Amino acid sequence: MTSVDNAAAATEYRAARHRMVGLAAALGAVDAERVVGACPAWTVKDLFSHVTGIAVDLAAGNRPQGDPQVWVDRQVAERSPRSLAEVVDEWRAAGPAFEAMIEARPDRLWGLTYDLVVHEHDLRNAIGDRSGRDTSGVALAARLGLRLVAMDLAARGLPGVRVVIDGEEHLVGDGAPAVTLNATPFEALRILGSRRTVAEIRDARFEGDLDAVVGGLLHMDPPVASLGE
Repeated sequence: MTSVDNAAAATEYRAARHRMVGLAAALGAVDAERVVGACPAWTVKDLFSHVTGIAVDLAAGNRPQGDPQVWVDRQVAERSPRSLAEVVDEWRAAGPAFEAMIEARPDRLWGLTYDLVVHEHDLRNAIGDRSGRDTSGVALAARLGLRLVAMDLAARGLPGVRVVIDGEEHLVGDGAPAVTLNATPFEALRILGSRRTVAEIRDARFEGDLDAVVGGLLHMDPPVASLGE
């Protein structure tokens, strides 16, 4: 697979955080309670509570013990009584220390940059904002996401895939690729980030035997209904 610049992970996390904080500044109380279609158990405020809780906990050395979902659920629940502005202020304060951690260990923490850029666009989708799809953060996150695909393919014993992002070829997984996906960075990020329905995945620009590998392309359950992106 084409290499990814790990050194950019902290820079792009910081940039995505600043973009999301900027979006939050324009949101009112009704917007804070909007359901996030990509994460339907969460509101917009819950989404901010999630990314804030991760930054605060990891910067303090509080790592998940056992089921990581329990860890995430606690972070969201603890911030339930707070306003969106209060949660964002906490993230703003915790962000620099957390970004310093990513900068020090991008080889271990790159997944958090990927997660944040994905959630940036979950937020944008929830509030009807279609901008920000051509940032360098999206380009990096699309390529970082291929690492998750490689791990999922290997875990399931599936053949490799070929992903062409804006003309740049990435061979993902082991063995001859069973399928090729041609996509823009944003399309690759959302298709391979489990933000497309199965029908939408099948309508994407895949060539080859998609059925042979589709189980390794879905890191999480796909949405039942289209996000309309």
